[in-house]
Amino acid sequence: MAIRYSVIIPTYNRVQQLLLTLASFETQTYPKQLFEVIVADDGSTDGTKEMVEGFKASYPLIYVSHPEQRGRSAVRNLGLRRAKGLYIIFCDADFLVLPDFIRIVSRYHRKYPKSVLSGIPHSWDDAFTHYHPDFSPEEKEHCRSILTQSGLWNPDFEAANEIIPVITPEDILHQTGVLSKVVSPTRVPLNIKKQFATTDVAPWLLLITRCVSIRRSQLIRIGGFNERFVLYGLEDWDLGYRLHRLRVPFYSIKEVVGYHQEHPTYLRGNILNTENLKIMFETYGFNDSSLNLLALVPPSVDLEIYKSTLRVLHRGFRSKLTRSSALLLRRTLRLAAKQFFYQKNNPAYQESLNLIKRKVANRKSRVAHVLREMLLKSEKLVE
Repeated sequence: MAIRYSVIIPTYNRVQQLLLTLASFETQTYPKQLFEVIVADDGSTDGTKEMVEGFKASYPLIYVSHPEQRGRSAVRNLGLRRAKGLYIIFCDADFLVLPDFIRIVSRYHRKYPKSVLSGIPHSWDDAFTHYHPDFSPEEKEHCRSILTQSGLWNPDFEAANEIIPVITPEDILHQTGVLSKVVSPTRVPLNIKKQFATTDVAPWLLLITRCVSIRRSQLIRIGGFNERFVLYGLEDWDLGYRLHRLRVPFYSIKEVVGYHQEHPTYLRGNILNTENLKIMFETYGFNDSSLNLLALVPPSVDLEIYKSTLRVLHRGFRSKLTRSSALLLRRTLRLAAKQFFYQKNNPAYQESLNLIKRKVANRKSRVAHVLREMLLKSEKLVE
């Protein structure tokens, strides 16, 4: 039977977490002959190759690698070149999937066959599957609190100098119930989760590669990930933006399909890498307000203000009374993005940033009033 889903898992020195993730695919209720798992290794040095090649999977398991680290985009494209499935599921090495994961994805794709499906924001919860000695003091306290409540905390953890498993592959394979005891509800505010789930503006923000499913032909059409993105950040939103330009719809999977295995925050890198944002401006220019606004109010910093600003702008174009203001706002955002691109510390750029945060946050204001207030005080940018 033909492979329907190719699960691509990029990894770099995450052997302990990847082992649990591979075990979680053993529990899938979806027919195992209909999906494959491709581990794309970006030059790991922690025994990842040996672990994957020694893993006795009941599903097709493929290992591909770069001899040295080339970045998230390049290694995902490496996996994509080996994929055979009709759909590609990108899944992080630290995303522990639940048994019905692929079955749920398949049900959504039957309803939305040409859409991008995202596990965000409903599968944002963390699980303390391991104790990391390099957790920050706050992360150690959070881990201690969660594990103490479930009776799994061991005081010896604090003296550890290497990663200690809290749950094992056997716990996953035999579904012992231990996983539910180490889950920590996400601390992402409810209003932010709601903003991610809405797709009226910038729906491409849903493309977060922790857990996302995309038709392979669409990925091939746009050339996969942009390999100019080497450092952390924006490579997934860049891919989503290009799919959005092809009018590909985006939907959020409402069910919880997996858990993020918690690890030290510093491993994530900078959420918004400014050099990568400059690559986006070099690629697409300054004609799209949803991109220009990334320079002023990054969604990773304040998603609510980011989306509210775009909604204010869209409403402004619908009325003759506010159209001229909306046009001026669009121009202001374009010039502000150019100021970021060429000289981020420009005082006018900083002033525009502060204005948008203050004014658009007041969602009770009428559209015309908000637009005029923002624009009149941003005159330095449009002179």
